[in-house]
Amino acid sequence: MPRSRLTLVAVTVIATALAGLAVLTSAPTAQAAPSLPDDFIVQDIDTGLLGARGPHDLGDGFTDFAFLPDESVIAIGKFGKVMWLPAAGAQPDTPRQIAMVPTNGNGDLGLLGLAIAHDYAASRAIYTVRSVHATGPGTGVNGLFKLSRWTVTLNGAGEPTGLAGEQTLFQTSADIALHGMSTVQVADDGSLFVSLGDSARADGTDPDLAPRAGDVNVPYGKMLRLRPDGTGVPTNPYFDPAKPRAARSLVYASGFRSPFRFTLDPASRLPILGDVGYNTTEEVNFVRPGNDYGWPCWEGNATTPGYRELDVCKGRSTVAPLWSYPRTAGNAVTGGVVYTGDSYPERYRNKYFFGDYSRSRIWTMGFDSTGALITPPEQDGFGSAIGAPVKFTTMPSGGDVVYADIAAGKIRRIVYAPGNHPPKPVIKSTVDSASRTVVFDASGSSDPNGDPITYQWDFGDGTTGSGETVKHVYAAGPESYPVRLTATDTLLASGTATTTVHPSNAPPKLTVTQPDPDHLYSVGETIRAHADATDPEDGALPVTWSANLIHCRGVNDCHTHPGPQPSGPDFALVFDGHAGDTYLEVTAYATDSKGALTSKAFRVKPKQRRITVNTDTPAGFVIGDEQADSALFTVGMTLTVVAPELAQDGLATFDKWSDNAPRVRTFVVPDNDITFTVGYLTPIARRYASDAGARAAVGALTKPEQGDAAVRWQEHANGRLYWSPATGVKYVIGGINAAYVNAGAHTTYGVPETDELSTGDGRGQYNLFSDNRSIYWTWPTGAHLVQHAIKDAWNRVGGHKSILGYPTTDEMITPQNTGRYNHFEGGSVYWHLPAGAFEVHGAIRDRWAAMGWELSPLGYPTTDETAPPDGAGRYNDFQRGSVYWHPTAGAHEVMGAIHGKWSELGRSGSVLGYPTTDESGTPDRIGRFNHFQGGSVYWSPASQAHEVHGAIRDLWAHMGWETSWLGYPTGDEAGVSGGRQSNFQGGFIRYDFATGRATAYRY
Repeated sequence: MPRSRLTLVAVTVIATALAGLAVLTSAPTAQAAPSLPDDFIVQDIDTGLLGARGPHDLGDGFTDFAFLPDESVIAIGKFGKVMWLPAAGAQPDTPRQIAMVPTNGNGDLGLLGLAIAHDYAASRAIYTVRSVHATGPGTGVNGLFKLSRWTVTLNGAGEPTGLAGEQTLFQTSADIALHGMSTVQVADDGSLFVSLGDSARADGTDPDLAPRAGDVNVPYGKMLRLRPDGTGVPTNPYFDPAKPRAARSLVYASGFRSPFRFTLDPASRLPILGDVGYNTTEEVNFVRPGNDYGWPCWEGNATTPGYRELDVCKGRSTVAPLWSYPRTAGNAVTGGVVYTGDSYPERYRNKYFFGDYSRSRIWTMGFDSTGALITPPEQDGFGSAIGAPVKFTTMPSGGDVVYADIAAGKIRRIVYAPGNHPPKPVIKSTVDSASRTVVFDASGSSDPNGDPITYQWDFGDGTTGSGETVKHVYAAGPESYPVRLTATDTLLASGTATTTVHPSNAPPKLTVTQPDPDHLYSVGETIRAHADATDPEDGALPVTWSANLIHCRGVNDCHTHPGPQPSGPDFALVFDGHAGDTYLEVTAYATDSKGALTSKAFRVKPKQRRITVNTDTPAGFVIGDEQADSALFTVGMTLTVVAPELAQDGLATFDKWSDNAPRVRTFVVPDNDITFTVGYLTPIARRYASDAGARAAVGALTKPEQGDAAVRWQEHANGRLYWSPATGVKYVIGGINAAYVNAGAHTTYGVPETDELSTGDGRGQYNLFSDNRSIYWTWPTGAHLVQHAIKDAWNRVGGHKSILGYPTTDEMITPQNTGRYNHFEGGSVYWHLPAGAFEVHGAIRDRWAAMGWELSPLGYPTTDETAPPDGAGRYNDFQRGSVYWHPTAGAHEVMGAIHGKWSELGRSGSVLGYPTTDESGTPDRIGRFNHFQGGSVYWSPASQAHEVHGAIRDLWAHMGWETSWLGYPTGDEAGVSGGRQSNFQGGFIRYDFATGRATAYRY
């Protein structure tokens, strides 16, 4: 059965509702009733099973029911009672017991599930799932879980009278008194779907038993599918034809904790299952063959604290539930049924009705045949205050939804019936036999429409009374009187209830010898008590007992774990442990022949000791079923303490327990408080502790670790250790660390991506940093920052191995803040947008520097130093020109229009060759020129830039260059008939091939 935090309400009499008139004799009072949508009411069907007798008592523990072909009903109780209910309208209509099945009803166990064979009309077969006491090979501490087939015996009228011929189809060990075999459903082909929980501890992490839910080779935590002979269905996902009865062959789906109730979807014929949660989530699952629903590694859509840290859970995934909701103040989902009738309003047709028996609530939701949610459940539910539903099905005729209410011991039918309905009166009475005084109480009555109710009593001795609670003294006379209660609503609809009272019947006298109330029990100790019951009228009476474990997580947050219900004067129970605020309530009962009940209860308290986890790193520890650093647990119980792999800061990871125990440790609680000390290490601390080389490099710790989830650091004598999620732990030391800190460290220069490394040439050291940054160090140059595009350009030409060598400056800003640069041992790298970053070195760099670097007419470099095609020299292009170098000519810049003309001709590959002068001004201060190895380029505003070379240039030079009467060239040298010619402002010079002479002519 699901774990409950249910406060059970005793229901003693179910009324028969009659319409009629009544006289209002007292002021009406509002009465509580199930809260349902307008025009829905709940009708109760008596099962003959005893409802709750107190806040921590289940009575017979009504668990399941099923309709026979004639629409009569078989109903079962947790402790083994089997009842038969005649079909509606049959006479007599009184339920009667037909069997008492041997059952272990301890904890969540018992007779929990019932199904009618598909061929019942011929076979009279039914199926049950239950727990039984057993010892020997193959059994567990709580005996066995059994799937059985029975034959229903009949009387001459064809009415069920008993169960015979039990045939065990499947059984397995019952290890823990929780999460057992709970539901059986018959498919259309006669095969059986069976749910079996994990049979694991619920008082904390159970690393031994709970993980079985994910192992398809064992049956626990599974949906099973069997044929009627107990073999697996051949279409099961893991079926082995050679071993048809092996657990693997039976498994249909896996990964369930407490799959307490399910039904088969009428559209897909797949199971729709409610899986009771652990600490956070209740689930409704659309179950497909072969799917893994995640327990214990997953609860709903989240991993499970205490289990997710286990090795078995690493890498395990889950199938998301069809629907889930949070556990608050104790929830216990009850899988429901799809409504396929036509009497409910359209919006409820083909909807799935499911409940939570701890919250006394029902919801509806819609999904399609693929398991896709269409209509989510109502926020506040379809109905509330509806009792404690533990099974849903539908009526064979009409299809109305019906459910088992374990608190009331009734079947409750949800009926859509517009209009007014009479109240449901309930009588409770208390007798004082000495004075023949009876107190009658109708406070348990309700009105389906929520109307105020008035009450009229007929005491059976010729007198009447009115009111919700009345006291009546019976005169000496008969021993019994029939009492009738009429409850009337404001529209004068009325219902009646009857009972018989025995005014002079004294209740049984119960004498209980209980254990020392001050004794605290450890696990394994036997609780012993004795009770004798006598009655003035009946003499000695039998005694029955109940034992229920009450576990409270807070004020008004208690739940009950039902225990055994033995009979006889002597009570003996081996005490079991539980966590937190718990006690065992043991109650003795005696009932006389008139139905008078006397009970006496005593509490048994556990001997508890505090288990504490000591750490300086908060880590979400799980101790038993408590996610806490400290909690109380019963001496002698087996307890698991889980230290999560990852601390709550998301950084530190488990290092070790002080006693070197495993991270997930299991032990027996001793008779003393105990503290376990556990250590966690951040990534920085872990590397420092484990890496001797890093420890020697950074030296002794000087300041505590600091930072956040994005970056952390720790200062040491020789430098710093840094961590980030992307880089891990790296160290920065010495001069590089000093330069790094001076640059603003991680806040401005990023985090180190490497330890300090050697450049490999015996000269330098370096660190790389995030966002394409670095710091390089040598003894003569010191440590300098090289980053981004300049770093890329430096590496492009060979980095520290290139002619540039090591940096001699950090990246610097140019004087006009238009670019960036680093100087290196053998040159410089300059960067500017949109030019980019390029290196300049040697004579070319010297010439550029002499001109004023980037402030010169050349501007920023646009190429690295490059060899021209002839391979004889070197050059750099700049934004507005170039600097060319030749071994004999040296380095000279060429700019502007002269550079354009020279480039047009082919630069150094042209007839002009390399420049032999920088660009210079002409003596007349009008023009500009460069001389080249093979000629010159002259420019003036009027003439623009043109080359002059060879014999023509020689004559022009002899005449005085541009100061001659020829002036500036106005065209490049060109071919003419019989020679070559260059035009000038004042004339032209022609070279004659025949004479080999150049001659100047005026225009």
